[in-house]
Amino acid sequence: MVTEAKKSPLKRFLAWFGKQTVLWSGLIIGIPVLLAALWIGVLIWVWDTPTINEQFQDPDNANLNRSEKGALLAEAITYQFRRRLNEQGGWVPNDLIIFFERNAACAAGIKGEPGGIWYVTTEIFEVFADRTARTGGSSQDDPRLTNAAKKFNYDPRRWGISWLGGADSEHEYALGFEDFDSYVNDLRAGQAVSNVRPDDLAALLTELGGQNGAMDKIYSRLNDAAKVPPEERRQRVYSAICASAVSADTLAAIRSAYGPDFDQDALVGLDEAIQELYRVSQLYPPIVLNGADDSLWLVNHARNIAAMMSATFDPILDTARSLPGGEVAR
Repeated sequence: MVTEAKKSPLKRFLAWFGKQTVLWSGLIIGIPVLLAALWIGVLIWVWDTPTINEQFQDPDNANLNRSEKGALLAEAITYQFRRRLNEQGGWVPNDLIIFFERNAACAAGIKGEPGGIWYVTTEIFEVFADRTARTGGSSQDDPRLTNAAKKFNYDPRRWGISWLGGADSEHEYALGFEDFDSYVNDLRAGQAVSNVRPDDLAALLTELGGQNGAMDKIYSRLNDAAKVPPEERRQRVYSAICASAVSADTLAAIRSAYGPDFDQDALVGLDEAIQELYRVSQLYPPIVLNGADDSLWLVNHARNIAAMMSATFDPILDTARSLPGGEVAR
């Protein structure tokens, strides 16, 4: 066998050149592939789609006792809110440090736009805390829910260092959830009160589907999407998608747990509304990858989402009106 030293200079050069060609070819091809795979992984992690919790749609929820139904409803209202806080590294690093504005549009909101998850959660939760969790037989609200509602309404874009005397939104929300969890745990243990009457359900439904309600504000901004700058247009679309997830979770829990309280004919339309809102909530990735912000595609998509959302309003209100005390729903 010819040793390396006895090979001719030409053969040694060709051998060296072949190795270098294989090495550099691998680097030239491999590095872009690796970077592309890493980028796709980042997109999957950061461009988060609101999840659907099938527990809120379980028909067996109708068999729960009053306290368990109240706990389920409370958890449904706050599900997307808590998930944004606990996953992807927490609220502040992923939603307030704006290197991906779509996350902030879903959660905290940007430049005067309400964050879809934050805004709808706080609006619904205020109604829940005010009407559906009485202390004993009186009309006094449970103080833990009253406090949680205040904490959840803290400015979502507020930064601070809590242990130096400042206050930031993530810290305030965590304090709110301490009171919230205390109430829900006591509720499941039979040591707290859930007093969800038909008129309370009607109030919750009206907040979701009624004029000047939580979804109506998100919807009205979508309708004006063609009149605002492209960046703001995209933010409104993201906000609506995430707002639909919160609304669908809340409606699904009401439908599954309190279904027997409703006129059964009204529930047909409510079922369709819930599925339509869940469908909107899953439109997130196509929006992200749609192309230029100022494309007609995005304007049309905003209009389509607005139409899908508005089609759910009447069924929601019809369901509210079918309840005792729900005739004022508008």
